Amino acid sequence: MKNNNKYKVLVLSDLTDDSINVLQTATKVAQIIDGQVDLFHVRKATNVVKQSNQLAAMRAINDNYKAIEKELNSLAGSVSEIDEIKINPVFSFGNIKKQIENHIETTKPDIVVLGKRKSVKPALFGDKIIPFVLKKFKGEVLLIDKDTVWDTQALSVGLFNATDNVDSNSQFIHHVIARSEKPVRAFKVADKTIAENEGNDPTLKEVVSYIFEKHDDALKTISNYMSKNKVNLMFVDRKPSTSKVATGLSISELNNLIDNLKAPLLLSRS
Repeated sequence: MKNNNKYKVLVLSDLTDDSINVLQTATKVAQIIDGQVDLFHVRKATNVVKQSNQLAAMRAINDNYKAIEKELNSLAGSVSEIDEIKINPVFSFGNIKKQIENHIETTKPDIVVLGKRKSVKPALFGDKIIPFVLKKFKGEVLLIDKDTVWDTQALSVGLFNATDNVDSNSQFIHHVIARSEKPVRAFKVADKTIAENEGNDPTLKEVVSYIFEKHDDALKTISNYMSKNKVNLMFVDRKPSTSKVATGLSISELNNLIDNLKAPLLLSRS
């Protein structure tokens, strides 16, 4: 944890009906690491300005500004009241990716929280925002299901192909593991001959390991094991590893993880 400044948690929201679940999960993250929460929303200018008349366009922007401000403040206020954490709501108009990139560069968050995409993608994530954030942001990223709020009363941590020092890759996961009363469960996908020679992070006291040989259904099998053992946070190391098992993941591999693993995914700094 930082010594001088609070940990910065940035929530990227599309303001759909289930955005409250994502924001509530973000406040739980902030509670664990003594952080502060920023709520950020971007609205495409083309979705706001549909008139060619300049005066009408300005009125449309002003009306939308007031409506979005009211919605954001209502969302932030309702969650802040429940979880007793101050939430700073901010929004802008313009190109979604560019505005997100600018906001990240300006505010320098420690962790970005996003809702996982669904089969029918909301407008914000329809622009492939998750891969974009993973490419541009080098800090930790938490991807969560938008249907539920993360349960921090029964924490159970999983590690995906994380063989190096976990604490050095994620300050947040250190605090989660410290709060969990259950053993850490380490999941690996690797060639059998390599996997048999791989050890676990020596800094973790109690680890239950599962090694899966590479095949098309490996991630689905892991998802079933996670559900059976009630793992509700999976730490994924997205940096290249110094070990024989390559843990550096491509965007397509991360997308595959997102689609197959139902628990929240905490992606390490890259």
